[in-house]
Amino acid sequence: MALRVCGTSVLFTLLSAQLLAAQVRQISGRVINAQTQQGLGEATVAVTGTGIVAQTNNDGNFVVNAPDGDQKLVVRAIGYKRQEVSAPPSQTSVNVSLEPDVFKLEEIVITGQATGQERQNLPNAVATVSAEELNRAPAPTIESALQGKVPGAYIQANSGAPGGGYQVTLRGVSTINASTDPLFVVDGIVVSNAAIPNGQNAVSCAQCGGNPRNQDNPVNRIADLNPDDIERIEVLKGGSAAAIYGSKATNGVIVITTKRGQVGKPQFTMSQKFGTTARANELGSRTFGSLDEALSVFSDTAAVTAAFQPGRTFNFEDQLYGRKALSYETNLSVSGGSPTTKYYVSGLVMNDEGIALNTGYKKQSLRSNLDQDLGSGFQLQVNLDGTHSLSDRGLSNNDNSGTSPFVAFSSTPSFENLMPANGIHDSVTAAEFPVNAFAASNPLQTFSLLTNQEDVWRLFGTSTLRWSLAKSAKSNLQLIGIGGVDYFQQDNDLVSPPELQYENADGQPGTVVTSRSSNRNLNAALNMSHTYNPSASEQGTQWTTSAGVQYEDRKLNATQVTGRTLLPGQENVQQTTNQTVSSRIEPVRDLGIFGQEEVLLANRRLLLTGGVRADRSSANGDPTKFFFYPKLATSYRFVQPFGGVDEMKLRAAYGQTGNRALFGAKFVTDTTGTIGGQFGTYIGNRAGDPTIKPERQDEFEGGVDATFGHGLAELNLTLYQRNIRDLILEQTVAPSVGQELRIFGNGGKMRNRGVEASLTLQPIRSRDVSWLFRTTFFANKAKITELNVPAFQTGGFALSLGTFQIEKDSSPTQIFGLVGTDASGNPIAGKVGDANPDFQMSFSNDIDFHRFTLGFLFDWKYGGDIIDLTEFLYDITANSKDYTAAGGGAERINRFGAGFSEPYIQNGSYLKLREVNLSYNLPQSLTSSLFGGSVRYTRLSLTGRNLFRVTPYRGLDPEVSNFANQAIVRNIDVAPFPPSRSFFFSIDLGF
Repeated sequence: MALRVCGTSVLFTLLSAQLLAAQVRQISGRVINAQTQQGLGEATVAVTGTGIVAQTNNDGNFVVNAPDGDQKLVVRAIGYKRQEVSAPPSQTSVNVSLEPDVFKLEEIVITGQATGQERQNLPNAVATVSAEELNRAPAPTIESALQGKVPGAYIQANSGAPGGGYQVTLRGVSTINASTDPLFVVDGIVVSNAAIPNGQNAVSCAQCGGNPRNQDNPVNRIADLNPDDIERIEVLKGGSAAAIYGSKATNGVIVITTKRGQVGKPQFTMSQKFGTTARANELGSRTFGSLDEALSVFSDTAAVTAAFQPGRTFNFEDQLYGRKALSYETNLSVSGGSPTTKYYVSGLVMNDEGIALNTGYKKQSLRSNLDQDLGSGFQLQVNLDGTHSLSDRGLSNNDNSGTSPFVAFSSTPSFENLMPANGIHDSVTAAEFPVNAFAASNPLQTFSLLTNQEDVWRLFGTSTLRWSLAKSAKSNLQLIGIGGVDYFQQDNDLVSPPELQYENADGQPGTVVTSRSSNRNLNAALNMSHTYNPSASEQGTQWTTSAGVQYEDRKLNATQVTGRTLLPGQENVQQTTNQTVSSRIEPVRDLGIFGQEEVLLANRRLLLTGGVRADRSSANGDPTKFFFYPKLATSYRFVQPFGGVDEMKLRAAYGQTGNRALFGAKFVTDTTGTIGGQFGTYIGNRAGDPTIKPERQDEFEGGVDATFGHGLAELNLTLYQRNIRDLILEQTVAPSVGQELRIFGNGGKMRNRGVEASLTLQPIRSRDVSWLFRTTFFANKAKITELNVPAFQTGGFALSLGTFQIEKDSSPTQIFGLVGTDASGNPIAGKVGDANPDFQMSFSNDIDFHRFTLGFLFDWKYGGDIIDLTEFLYDITANSKDYTAAGGGAERINRFGAGFSEPYIQNGSYLKLREVNLSYNLPQSLTSSLFGGSVRYTRLSLTGRNLFRVTPYRGLDPEVSNFANQAIVRNIDVAPFPPSRSFFFSIDLGF
């Protein structure tokens, strides 16, 4: 009986196999780029209504098993328009040409924690930047590479120091005292963009004047990422798009996706760049024509007489910032794999030499991304990235000790010689430098001998497990688990030797600051996504349901030890006689729950979206309370609504987001410490609010997107209004309480209104020639609509010099100063400017001509005033280069003395050539003869960044922020690190 059953089983198996063979056929073919005729790897070929999908190899070839009969194949590739082709029963081979999707209409953009939609159906404005756009020219950090490429984004360099230091603002100012940074998400996990001070205040004493804001010119840590590893960046600007991140998303979300492996044999790429960085601008100083003229300005007669020689001047800026050392960057990567295992591995070595003596930025990174199909519906992604950076940024920004170069230069006449007799060499000593008789320091000596190093090690790790519980042609149910860690260790070491000129000023020669900081972000999430398509059709109704829970645990630990009176020749803080310690620990835990529904109707022209997220955080006054953030959105596409218009989409969206209070806003400051060597407490001057809650933002957004002329042009237009309530404020308590006390609390409202627009044109498109033009426009106006505290001033250094005033019915970025005096001679305060720009535009072109490629980007900002206190320093010492000219420094300082602040409130408009790239692809025959047949392509490029600018601003650079990343207190110029321009030559090989 067993044998007969076995035989029946074998017979049944053979008959099934024959039946299956009769019902299934193989269809092979090749997918190519319609313009270049090159094969497209990673394209997908799906058999409509069956759930059968195949993928092309690196050459674009594919084989798919399709049921017998008349079938339709849908072919897709990232960056190309999808195409549907017929495959009748007799056809076994299909070749498909895909047109480039220049306007990215079919690009999948995230709409939830585990979902996405094609851009052509999006109900809100989301900007995406591809790897090609991001890396047109070498950029020191990701933020700098994004400048001018995202409508609605105001990206500003805080200084020109090597290693970065940028601030990103999306759709205007959304807070006064809460976090200002957008949320950064890399491969599914929230990462840190902390900016930890380096400790230079111990030397500069910038905060000794009572200003509570740090002025150490720190680096924000998103600079650690390697731009060459990035596949694409999505910028979620509006409330509806960002609501999926709830209480952390008021400032927008920047989602970064790194590159992944492709099916096929290993594909190696190498990029080698060599270049130099040069000073982009200089201030200059006054030239004195005679000894009497010099003596009329400088009171030290002996010093002037000893230094002055007719016709002799020194360019201090060129001596200190005139460095043009060779910089280089090497990127290597390999990608490949099988349909079940794909990998991407890359490495970076970069050395960015600074324009100042002994400054620079070095970075090394190694990344490994793995995709593994585990079978039974399980897929695993593992990403690992390790980065090490070492920077030396010298000294810059405001100081009260005369140590910052431009503070010292402002009072040093150009006839004073600060250079050693034998020049500056590797073994130069402090004694070789002349003493600066006119200032507290000799900056050439300072930069030659001072150490201000930042050493950072960082590790990103992400694991994503996808489980397809039930997958068919009509539905797909997935569970997605994500776990990740982002950890960095930042070590700052500042050594100011006792031999430096300024070190004896406080009677404690020699300063050492040792800072040890670490930050850990732990992420865990479990998401569910279900897609249901009842008709199993490309144009049928589709329901997408998603839900999930997210947990985040962050802990920042920073300890700083400052030592004074250092033994000569020593660098350890233990070798000082006077030591102080400061430490802070900031743990925060967040929990979020979300649910969302998306429905595509009317042949997938109508999209309806609704969702809600609930968040709670240990940073809130009540850590157990959930705050809810809903979203609603819709869009409808009209296909060929009238002549000349290919497609037009109307869209509208509403969403709520939050902005948590900074850590500690709910606590009273811990004032336990040591006083005179004894334990004790003192009364702090800042109190928290135990009921503090997140700021809440409601945003309404509407817009229209349209394509014209059979793919000739695309227009995007968005109007929005943001209403922010429960603003987190610091209120000063009346002096009658007996002390100066500031308390945190929620109160007040703000409104933002703005417009974003972008236009993309492709006037020429052929196999050998193409031209792509893009322009963007952005304008935003903010207003305080309600304030539950009296009007107050924040930031700046004094009303006479310009400060920011927060008051009802006014812009939060308005600058207040003196506008004259009344009849009694009393000063009158009033508005003298606004830091918010009137609008910002960009213009980019990408032109391909046979083997040549030319790309460039202009960035234009109109308006946005700056408090230029660097010029004030030069004017007040009668040392500005235009001091004696008509309308120059003498007239400015006289008007200032008459009670007017406006001479030092300047227009910060600019037009900058952000980047330019000219590339040439060598013929394959020449490539083969030079490198052998294994090399697939060779590209030579000349690139430049910030090569050209036009501005009415008289300072070093209209991109400046003395207080680094701040919501309101920006655009203050006090002795910054100068801007630079870069030139690079690169060779790229693929083999």
